[in-house]
Amino acid sequence: MKKFITAAVCAVAALCICAQAAQPAPTQAFYAADYADVLSAETEQYIVDYSNALYDATTAQVVVATVPDMEGAEIREYGLSLARDWKIGSESDNGVLILLALSERQVSIEVGYGLEGALNDSKTGRFIDEYAMADLKKGDYDAGLLNLYKAVLQEVYQEYGLAMPEGVEPVQTGESDSGSTDIGSMIGAFITILVIAFLILGTSHRGGRGGRGGGSNDGTGGVGPFLGGMFLGGMGRGGRFGSGGGFGGGGFGGGGSFGGGGSFGGGGSSRGF
Repeated sequence: MKKFITAAVCAVAALCICAQAAQPAPTQAFYAADYADVLSAETEQYIVDYSNALYDATTAQVVVATVPDMEGAEIREYGLSLARDWKIGSESDNGVLILLALSERQVSIEVGYGLEGALNDSKTGRFIDEYAMADLKKGDYDAGLLNLYKAVLQEVYQEYGLAMPEGVEPVQTGESDSGSTDIGSMIGAFITILVIAFLILGTSHRGGRGGRGGGSNDGTGGVGPFLGGMFLGGMGRGGRFGSGGGFGGGGFGGGGSFGGGGSFGGGGSSRGF
């Protein structure tokens, strides 16, 4: 029995070692790890240079990694494990990993706790959809990942209240938010005008008729107040139209890792292409 237990423990240990070996080690440059060989030398150098500049300015770290396959692993688990093993981010848990799995045709963004306020799940998913998906589907992984990296980089700089470095062409990460907000503002203005018109119409009918009960007999007297209460109340409850995730500092905690503490991992999103 003792020999059986010893053999089982050794087998489990061997499996753990194999599982760890399946994940690549960080490169010497750290910020660009192109194990799937899909990035140009120019893009790799761009990522390394500007991630170094970001770290110097904020201590935040943004890493781009590509792997040929994940050997059956799920991309969020694989990315989270990779980010933890590589210790991306500083003591403020302010790291981001952009991961592409070539064989599985999947991409993900893993976000450390310290940046979850700025890069919530909804926003990271939208970034992938807007800035990477079209190029990834065409097989232009270099362009898709570079554009996605720029979007994340700009968001992190904004979170720290800093301007992007010179030489970086900003990605308009707020296009969808601002566009939906503009549409919402137009709808809100139209509803307000409509409500005011009904209110004026209802008031004029009540003032012009002194019949019993002081109301209007044409059925419009109650419409204005009803619509006014309904729409104005709805606007008060609804708040903004189509607003994106708000920026927040996130709760900074020690640890210098993505997960740290139980079964909770960092935020983020993934997509298949």
